[in-house]
Amino acid sequence: MRLEIQALRAGAALLVVLYHLWPDRLPGGFMGVDVFFVISGFLITSHLAREAVSTGHVRLGRFWARRARRLLPAAYLVLATSAVAVFVWVPQLAWVQNFREILASALYFQNWRLAFDAVDYLAADNAPSVAQHYWTLSVEEQFYVAWPLLVVIAVFLAARLRLRQLPTVTAVVALATVASFGYSLWLTYENVSFAYFSTFTRAWEFGAGALLALMTLRPAGDRRREWVMRPRVAALVSWAGLGVLVWCGLVLSGSTPFPGTAALLPVLATVAVIAAGVPASRLSPRRLLELRFVQWAGDISYPLYLWHWPPIVILPIVLGHDLGLGHRLAILVGTFVAADLTKRFIEDPVRTGRRLGIQRTPVTFAFTALAAAALTSACLSAIQSADAAGDRAEKQTATVASAAPRCFGAASMAPGPPCVNPELDGLLIPDTTAIKRDDADYPGCGSSNRVKDTCTFGNASDPSIPHVVVLGDSHGRAMLPPFVAMAEEGTIALTAHVKGGCTWSTNPHPNADRTVAEDCYQWRDSLKTWLAEHADDIDLVVTSALAHPDPATGPTKQVAGFAEAWRTMTDRGIPVVAIRDNPYHPTDTNECLARQTVIAADSCALPRAEAFPSFDPLIDASKEVTGSRLYDFTSFYCTDSTCPAVIGGVNVYRDRSHISKTYFRTMTPYVQERLKQDGLLTPRAR
Repeated sequence: MRLEIQALRAGAALLVVLYHLWPDRLPGGFMGVDVFFVISGFLITSHLAREAVSTGHVRLGRFWARRARRLLPAAYLVLATSAVAVFVWVPQLAWVQNFREILASALYFQNWRLAFDAVDYLAADNAPSVAQHYWTLSVEEQFYVAWPLLVVIAVFLAARLRLRQLPTVTAVVALATVASFGYSLWLTYENVSFAYFSTFTRAWEFGAGALLALMTLRPAGDRRREWVMRPRVAALVSWAGLGVLVWCGLVLSGSTPFPGTAALLPVLATVAVIAAGVPASRLSPRRLLELRFVQWAGDISYPLYLWHWPPIVILPIVLGHDLGLGHRLAILVGTFVAADLTKRFIEDPVRTGRRLGIQRTPVTFAFTALAAAALTSACLSAIQSADAAGDRAEKQTATVASAAPRCFGAASMAPGPPCVNPELDGLLIPDTTAIKRDDADYPGCGSSNRVKDTCTFGNASDPSIPHVVVLGDSHGRAMLPPFVAMAEEGTIALTAHVKGGCTWSTNPHPNADRTVAEDCYQWRDSLKTWLAEHADDIDLVVTSALAHPDPATGPTKQVAGFAEAWRTMTDRGIPVVAIRDNPYHPTDTNECLARQTVIAADSCALPRAEAFPSFDPLIDASKEVTGSRLYDFTSFYCTDSTCPAVIGGVNVYRDRSHISKTYFRTMTPYVQERLKQDGLLTPRAR
């Protein structure tokens, strides 16, 4: 094995592992996966092209079987171990996500699952799963399937057109690489979240290694002098490549649009190190590359990558708190031990052993199918079990909520004498297995880039009842339950236009994805037109928004953006009610509640001083805009000292920042009374 490639493998694995353990210290360590991609492109293409040039064809079945024997035993072992760990230690509320991602990883489409989750507003805030890191392996496996076919196509074209094979293969690979790079630049600009996980935006990184392999490959019998760097030049190139990789690990960060142009640095640096080889010059990094630890780490880099991530996810759940320095060091050491054992007793025996006829291609495929089927069956069974538990909890929620026991939910926080009902002690409605379903996702109220009159309740054309319009992002949608309840009883007519991640404001959208931002701008333009057309029929506008820092605009511009949007209504005499954002929890309270053996009033509560970490521009905007007012319901979420996770037997938070549908519905009488006191439930003169 080439020393420089082993060293690159070691460095790439360590970059990723240290990044995941200490992300603030090595913010660009994620680009270690790009180093792996280049190495894979170089090695696989060297093998494929050499076989194609010498024999005139590529034996695809044998190639894929070798890849399966090399990669799948360790990968499936870690997935199976992770599945057991999830079953034993992870709360059931996170089973569906974890087992779906284990399944996606076992079938090697995990990168696409994460890509679509990244642009799905409801899924984008998911907690990391134990198999999240398998997205890179999915990209590699897809490369191993597609790349040989590309080489076969190139060989076929050379034969049909009577062209030389090696130049033809090189031309086809170069064309695919350039096309992928161009697509990567475009998609990273348009939708960086999706681009990060896409196979097509990463293919050029494999292609860069592939082109290097093809440039250094000579057909049999070719006696032309092989191009070799001079030793001193090679030494300089090698050190420069290694230095750039270290620099990237220290300077790049999660805010860097990636892959795009930023990926050029680690990719070209890796190509440079491989091209330089191990220079004979005294100035070369040979001594560094030859270090026993470096070569050993390169040898176990694959299982090292596989094993490092699951304990980072599982251990905090087992401990009940974040990882400390000692825990992180233990994970680091344990990962090396597990990787070494896996290499010795799993990888090597399967890759080189003869038992059970494993070296025969049909047998390899049979074992692969059997292992994939076993993992698939286990994951589907666990998902079904979690869904069944959620169904039962959902039915319990409906039963208890319809009965509305005394002091249930917000009633226990209402002004006046304390409301206490011992029957609610220990109750959690909905429980953690059903909480993710407790979302104000009413039919017809889904997000799109155009507003539609599909999220309506009651008769908006009835002049005898006020027509209330609710606008805003996902926090606007979360507060729909009280207004839907009022519409169902005939107190108001309701129309809602809500879109996750998109506020009723004129501020620039903070998301780095251009596609996401443009989608929001289109929605805002459509909303502005709709409001102008229906202004004569609107009696009240209610809005809310997630309070979060926006460094691009700052507090002053944030306030101005909301104020400008609101004045389009208040200038027409239509009052605007802004509802202050609810508390924000740094971690999901339901993960905490799932670990409690007994649910108490103070279970998983957050100190009130920590509950509002961000500036809320709605507060200041309501002071600036005549005709608007602020409703602050903090007293229904927090006591003087804490913000409980459970209030009156109700599970308050669906996730870190969204109030559950059930709790918001228990606030109906208090929202209605406040609107009535302010005279906002009387239709305007039309």
